[in-house]
Amino acid sequence: MALVFYSHSDEGGLFEKRFRAAIAEQLPDLEVRTWPEIGDASEVIYAALWLPPEGLFKALPNLTHIFALSAGVDRLLQARDLPSEVPIYRLEEGGMAAPMSQYVHYGVLHAQRQMGLYKEAQQRQQWKRDAAEPAAGDWEVGILGAGVLASAVAETLTVAGYPVRTWSRSRKQQAGVTSFAGWDELPAFCENLNTLVCLLPLTSDTDSIMNAELFNRLPKGTSLINVARGEHCVDEDLLTALDSGQISSALLDVFRQEPLPSDHPFWLHERIMMTPHIAAPTAGGIAAKQIAKGVADAAAGLQPAGFVDRKTGY
Repeated sequence: MALVFYSHSDEGGLFEKRFRAAIAEQLPDLEVRTWPEIGDASEVIYAALWLPPEGLFKALPNLTHIFALSAGVDRLLQARDLPSEVPIYRLEEGGMAAPMSQYVHYGVLHAQRQMGLYKEAQQRQQWKRDAAEPAAGDWEVGILGAGVLASAVAETLTVAGYPVRTWSRSRKQQAGVTSFAGWDELPAFCENLNTLVCLLPLTSDTDSIMNAELFNRLPKGTSLINVARGEHCVDEDLLTALDSGQISSALLDVFRQEPLPSDHPFWLHERIMMTPHIAAPTAGGIAAKQIAKGVADAAAGLQPAGFVDRKTGY
């Protein structure tokens, strides 16, 4: 019995070392093999991976469980040789909740306290003290998504005093948070927002959800934070909304193409702040232990956490 490990990006092999240590602690008899050095492929029944190369799954005829080294599985589900009958499990949190909550809180605070206006005043060498700064309790934050990370962000913001609402495919109840669900409730969700945050999984339904139609449903001057996937946002529509003032500012951590091409207009837009997909890096030690626990559960005949419904895409 063996497990194959593959990570498209693992600088210095640090995550693999942590993962091997976590597996050795929970399943000392399980052999971990690193792709493509897999030995006898018939012995490999588990796979733990991120962005697997083409042909990996075809080479593993006896897989029983696939563990994603990430919370999002949209790219994994696009693998052409992905076996349809093998269950997939994703990271539910992976140590990302705290940094994601901090990042989004910063973005909301930046917009609420009008830091963009002060930056513009600084560039004009203007001592500006008359910018309206609404209280946190008057700053409505809407989160597209209500999963593990979105719930953590919502909790952080409510503790900080912001009114928070979430929108998702099905209704999710959370203390202090107003829940909206389904496409029929999306217009009501958009009403009276001051900041819109995207934390949705990427699926065929949510691809390009942040488009001109959605932006025009928002109150004029809403700020935007995207920490989910670049494909959620129609770039051209966002630029138009920013230039018209419909969207006052955008904090973007994810993009349709990463790294962002040097000629992309986002780079120089005065109302866009960009970061290079660093909002919530996976905490290697925590993630390794969570995945190892999933493998141990599978080996014991239990259902691991993070089961992926391929119909919904998460």
